[in-house]
Amino acid sequence: MVMNLLDECLEALGQDKSVFYDSSKAHIFKSFEQQFPITNWRRIDWKNFYRKIEVESASHLQTVMKKTFSEDDLNQPMFILWDEASLPVVETNLNNALRVIDDVTAVSFDTWFFSPSIGYVIEFYHEGEITIGLISSKTTEKF
Repeated sequence: MVMNLLDECLEALGQDKSVFYDSSKAHIFKSFEQQFPITNWRRIDWKNFYRKIEVESASHLQTVMKKTFSEDDLNQPMFILWDEASLPVVETNLNNALRVIDDVTAVSFDTWFFSPSIGYVIEFYHEGEITIGLISSKTTEKF
């Protein structure tokens, strides 16, 4: 059996995940786009966010997230969304996703980690930019 990049990603994430298609996926995307408006070129419209930080690499991302959030927050469920409409949405936690970040971001050009409960989004833009944005007031003082 030949595995595609999504299959490899799902295998790398292990058992600590749920995969959503159809109406569940649509509901998650709608919530995401309501909290983080998307431009016509399918990028978060960052000009409207003052609580954001650009990070230089996935390893720097881990450092920033561990300084900003508690270990419990990093283990809370969050969603992985990709820009390709045919792909599902995957629920896991940030620690698990960061553990296999190369497998996760290889699935499609642009990737977002979205946590409605903690109030953050991480955008992995295809030109190499990684941006963290916050909607939660509980983390404002750390950003």
